[in-house]
Amino acid sequence: RRVLLSLIAKESKRLNGLVQSILDLARLERAEEALNLAETDLADLVRETVESLVPAAKAAGLELTLATVASATVRVDAQLISQAISNLIVNAIRHSQSKDIVVSLEDRGKMMTVLVEDHGVGIPSEQAARIFERFHRVDPARAAETGGAGLGLAIVRRIARLHGGDATVSPAHPQGCCFAVTVAK
Repeated sequence: RRVLLSLIAKESKRLNGLVQSILDLARLERAEEALNLAETDLADLVRETVESLVPAAKAAGLELTLATVASATVRVDAQLISQAISNLIVNAIRHSQSKDIVVSLEDRGKMMTVLVEDHGVGIPSEQAARIFERFHRVDPARAAETGGAGLGLAIVRRIARLHGGDATVSPAHPQGCCFAVTVAK
């Protein structure tokens, strides 16, 4: 009986997460006129977001660190940008099989770029082009094990584009991947 209750609780959480992700994406589709834009210190926002996820990384046996942090005040919806960064870090914790995750913030002229890099299993090059599509999963066989519905990265890209930027992925060296979220200054 306990096993059944545990399974029901686990699946209820997974279903709740799926519904929440679908609602988030639907809200973002009509969000352009509803963004809560404000002058925000992006360095502080990135730092706070990383600090809030350090316990989750430690619980998974990973080290989450904040590396280079360029300072910039940008006009963004801080809650959405924090959500995008969180989605990337949580994905790295769940899927990368890396021992460390490094987050950094770079000033690239007209854009600010948040990078989330791991040195885990990486993403096959044939999958990289589709990784930001809704419901796409790199390894569907691991879906039951790791959770998620393949919406997190679609949400990240939508948030970035609402802020005049984009979300991309590239290989990290020697292995792993580096996700980048850019926002206009």
